Amino acid sequence: MLAASKRRDRQVVRILGILGALLEGSQPSIHQLANRFGTRRETIYRDIRALEEAGYPILGDDRGRLSHPRVLPEARRHAPHLRLSDAEISALLLASKRAKDSSLFADALASATAKLRAMATGERADLTAGIDTVIDEASWGTKNYQPHKDTVIRIVEAIMRRKRCSVAYWSPNNPSAKTYEYDPYRLVTASGALYCLGKVPPYENITTLSVDRIQSLALTESEFVVDPGFDASQYRREAFGVISEKPINVMIRFSVEQAPYVRERIWHPTQRIQELSDGRIELSFRAGGMFEITRWILGWGDAAEVVRPAELRECVARTLASAASVYAPIVGQE
Repeated sequence: MLAASKRRDRQVVRILGILGALLEGSQPSIHQLANRFGTRRETIYRDIRALEEAGYPILGDDRGRLSHPRVLPEARRHAPHLRLSDAEISALLLASKRAKDSSLFADALASATAKLRAMATGERADLTAGIDTVIDEASWGTKNYQPHKDTVIRIVEAIMRRKRCSVAYWSPNNPSAKTYEYDPYRLVTASGALYCLGKVPPYENITTLSVDRIQSLALTESEFVVDPGFDASQYRREAFGVISEKPINVMIRFSVEQAPYVRERIWHPTQRIQELSDGRIELSFRAGGMFEITRWILGWGDAAEVVRPAELRECVARTLASAASVYAPIVGQE
């Protein structure tokens, strides 16, 4: 029942959204509407038929085809208005509150928040208006993307239009910026940072760029085709962070003291937890990104022991030995 209700809500919002676009006078293609609402073209055709049955005359192109639907000008005088419920307003206010001060759209979020408060009605209006006074978001180590707003907008445009880019990019290991062509596939966030996944032609591997390290980015006239082998959902399942590497099977044994804190979070979508008789636990997952996995394990100190794979265990051991050598003079004085 709940699933059916959610599907119905999505359909209503989608149909009204399609009608709103048509009433504005634009003529989006069926393909564009399907991409906008994250659904199939067949679903959009059904939605258009529903609008016709509701009394809105939907026209096609000059040949009568509905690949670019439109409505008569006189129908635009009766545009419906979408409204948000108090629960939806509260959710958006909370999301706005959780957005960092360094958010790309901090100024726009501030003005949108004021409008959302004004939209609240009924008994929940006071609660909705005051939601940002009772919740605080504490997060350190985030990056400020305000200076990179234009770059992000150009990346989004390039992804949507499938336009190859000319990128000047620098990295800490090579301060001199390099310029090359880049096909952007997807923007992703991880640990308070924004990254772009894509490919540098003609190489086959996914190249991850840190957005704040892009010195310049310009769209070219060349279009690119997304590698059919690229699957964003699969990437999220296989990567531990943002590094795209071949997944490995990882098992980490945690101490009794830290076991409760490990249990209460989802560290990776493939994780499994095995309870041991002595109170310890073993966390297993399959993911790529040796550097990111190692850094995460080291954050647990001596409460985490890598069981497998052997190369990860050796990597962590070498890093701990190197760290111990740094503190050896201090330990020797005790």
